[in-house]
Amino acid sequence: MNFKYKIVNSGVFVLICACFLICNSPVSTEPSSVIVNEIDGSEMVLIPSGTYLIGSTSAQTTALINKDARLAEDFFEAEHPQHTVSLSAFYIDRYPVSNAQYAAFIAATNHPTPKYWKDAPQMGAEKPFPVGANNAAHPVIGVSYADALAYCEWVGKRLPTEAEWEIAARGGLVNQNYPWGNESSRNYANTVGIWGKDKWHWTSPIGSFPPNGYGLYDMAGNVFEWCADWYTPDSYQHSQPENPRGPEIGQTRVLRGGSWSNNLFGIYQMRCAYRFHARPETRNLTIGFRCVTTPSP
Repeated sequence: MNFKYKIVNSGVFVLICACFLICNSPVSTEPSSVIVNEIDGSEMVLIPSGTYLIGSTSAQTTALINKDARLAEDFFEAEHPQHTVSLSAFYIDRYPVSNAQYAAFIAATNHPTPKYWKDAPQMGAEKPFPVGANNAAHPVIGVSYADALAYCEWVGKRLPTEAEWEIAARGGLVNQNYPWGNESSRNYANTVGIWGKDKWHWTSPIGSFPPNGYGLYDMAGNVFEWCADWYTPDSYQHSQPENPRGPEIGQTRVLRGGSWSNNLFGIYQMRCAYRFHARPETRNLTIGFRCVTTPSP
């Protein structure tokens, strides 16, 4: 027997063995559960690939109509039929884009400021609407679809598809109306004036309410969020089974999530399945956005 390598410093031997095991261990191909974008500092949460249910059942919307006489069937028409979609994995921002992040984008690119960036209409509340860099922790508003796309390009992301947004909002729950469960509650979201934990007339600082099951904040209330898809009321009747992208053409873009707005149906607009829309050039006090990205292969 050749004893040429018999006498080896024990520490060196352990180190050699460890290096051998590391070099010969299979490399994990699983993406990280959370990543941080180096440009805007946003945390992004991984939503795993899989087959998911989106939309509402007739039983769900009928139950809501029976509870509130103001509601009619056409309010829910675009949410039908409920159907399954297969989605590839994606990352989504933990929070909507903030005024601070948008201010950095403006400084870096000289992009035009949003509508109401320096001043917003006063509508009877004691405090002014929280816009601009002086209200850094609030979500940006007054941004058009094109503004949102420009921001996404700056940070190397994109807008979520409607299906991606809905699945992310549900937080792993199935057949529940809201990110937290089946019953409406203003203790979980900023909408329709002041009540309970909702102490803000206008937008609330991002992350002021509990996250959903995926650790995402403000998926209900605060600001509507732009999605990539064109909107048609019957698009769920023609949805692609895998990674749906919505219609190829349209006049309005999808908005999701509800907002702080004091409208009569705000509590229902916060539902995960509610589909809203606006012309792409719209810039108002209720619309913001968040971004997504696809994991590297």
